[in-house]
Amino acid sequence: MPGWIEHIYFAQTVYRDLSEFTNIDKIDFISGNLIPDLSKDKKQSHYRKKASIEGFFVPRLDDVKKDLFDLKSPLKLGIYCHLYLDYYFIENFLIPEFIWDFENMTVINPRNNKQWSAKDFFSNKGMYGAYSEINHLLIRDGYLNLSIMDEIPEILPNTGMSIFDIRIEKTWKEDLLQYLAVKKEYTGDIFDYNRLCNCIKQISDQFVEEIAILS
Repeated sequence: MPGWIEHIYFAQTVYRDLSEFTNIDKIDFISGNLIPDLSKDKKQSHYRKKASIEGFFVPRLDDVKKDLFDLKSPLKLGIYCHLYLDYYFIENFLIPEFIWDFENMTVINPRNNKQWSAKDFFSNKGMYGAYSEINHLLIRDGYLNLSIMDEIPEILPNTGMSIFDIRIEKTWKEDLLQYLAVKKEYTGDIFDYNRLCNCIKQISDQFVEEIAILS
């Protein structure tokens, strides 16, 4: 459930650390990180199962690993990387960060006691708008370099797996440009910038450590 920019930040951070001990093609790896969100069937491409609380879904990481963990295929490893972030971002950051009052259909931020209806929270008025606040801070502070995106083909390579290769018509570049066109001043009402960045870095370190052990 992280946005495009958060996935690209994660992918670049992971790649930088992985490249210290393994030879991996950067373009294919970053491309793989973009592919799951382009699938026409996101339920399948994200291997969805129920998360630790009602209303959320996370990837079935055991199945993801079985299908996609392949150090000889940076494209598949990139897809695995995307789904790995989805799982741990939801379970280790998004769920613990808020109070989920499903009985009253409200979401409460315990840091500031602000609250939203569930409908508003999962919209551009809430979480998705908060990503727009964070995106430009990540770019401003040098957490990711978007110049690499000029090297990524607009039509991403096929994986040989239909769940990833049957894609929406909009390309990742069109989607990313629309995403970046939304500029919102940072308020921190929903996401604390530093907490979110630290969480992504911790998940990145964990991912690289697991790859190092298995490689």
